[in-house]
Amino acid sequence: MPNVADRIRAAPKAPARGRLRAPAFIVALAPKSKRGFAGAALVALMIGIVVNALALQHGRRIEPALDPVALASVKPAASAPAPVVAPTPPQPSPAAARVEKSEDPIAALLRTSSADKRKLTLSAQRALSKLGFDVKPTGALDADTKSALSVFEKKHKLPVTSEITPKLVKTINAADE
Repeated sequence: MPNVADRIRAAPKAPARGRLRAPAFIVALAPKSKRGFAGAALVALMIGIVVNALALQHGRRIEPALDPVALASVKPAASAPAPVVAPTPPQPSPAAARVEKSEDPIAALLRTSSADKRKLTLSAQRALSKLGFDVKPTGALDADTKSALSVFEKKHKLPVTSEITPKLVKTINAADE
């Protein structure tokens, strides 16, 4: 009968307490160097992007091969030059005309660019300075301009908003003349 010491040496070693062993296939697939780890991380990232784009993003996707606008922009190879046809401007629909006529302040604000606002502010400041207000024409809506606008609006019985609109600039220029 073998002694106890021989049996302990022959028995397979159990993992140390608190340490888990990884399965053999994970150990075999694990990268062996930093470069291998970086490559594995890059592959995992690319797979994640594809899964995100195809499975997790809901909504309409435009497929360029089936998009009629994209197909219309592709020109077939021709041996003779094609005649140049001037495109006709699109005619506004009656619904679009009604939308443009409505007095929606948010739509008007979105349509005006910052350059337009700066020009309006500058012209209002010049007109206010001609009327005797202490306003420097800088193009910026500062505190002096706002106070001059509110005084002008009160004096001419306009609603006091201190906002510069094309209509207000016309009113200020008309008062100047």
